[in-house]
Amino acid sequence: MESRLTDDAPELLTQIAGGVARITFNRPAVRNALTTGMVHAMIAFLKVCEMREDVRVIVLSGAGDHFMAGGDVKGFAESSSLPPAERRARFESLALDNLPLFSLMERMPKPIVASVRGACAGASVGYVAAADFVLVSDTALFVVANAALGTSPDGATTWHLPRVVGLRKAKQMCLLGDRLSAADAVAAGLANWLHPDAELDAATEQLVQRLAKGPTRALAEAKGLLNAALGNPLATQLELEARAAGISGASEDFAEGVAAFVEKRKPVFKGA
Repeated sequence: MESRLTDDAPELLTQIAGGVARITFNRPAVRNALTTGMVHAMIAFLKVCEMREDVRVIVLSGAGDHFMAGGDVKGFAESSSLPPAERRARFESLALDNLPLFSLMERMPKPIVASVRGACAGASVGYVAAADFVLVSDTALFVVANAALGTSPDGATTWHLPRVVGLRKAKQMCLLGDRLSAADAVAAGLANWLHPDAELDAATEQLVQRLAKGPTRALAEAKGLLNAALGNPLATQLELEARAAGISGASEDFAEGVAAFVEKRKPVFKGA
């Protein structure tokens, strides 16, 4: 199934096929700068992905040469003439639009893969940090540029970045606006793998197919456990592990995995 969300956000492309859901930010003329419509459309599509059993992995990418340039600064400029109280209400409202989006990404039982080339700026750094796996082209450049605009970070950046790259590196990025190259992003833990730009799409597809053919239920339980781990005491985490082991152990994929091991063949997981 392929669709272009023409009513709410013609700038967002979505597709579901072969167990893979794809989300493409599609404003290449402005480096895929984010709009409110794109956020709302992404929320709607992720809700569909969450409920559909045939979706086993989700991919985020940008059309053209860039991932996303963050918020649409030209749109911000239109608000600069508003009185301070109105500007405050407007920007608080815009930031709160992200709450359901990042809540969905956090609880999403399917792994989320970000494939990044070119600019990844502002709130889009939060999107990448929220993903489960990140592949980057050697053209990728990461920057939280909010301070240069006289504003603070949003897009869940201040929640995800300290957990992914550490508090000091997060402060360096958010307070100083220091840029990270693709190699820097891998070294800091913001990205998993670095590829030449010409090889990024093929490498992304290889990872996506590996995940799509995996034991979907077990991967979902593992993702949930890891996301919860930093906020839980040991005893609570062990209880969650036991529950997850029961759920995944009762799945058809577990039976297939054990059978494949005994029979010395590759398992054929069906996501059941």
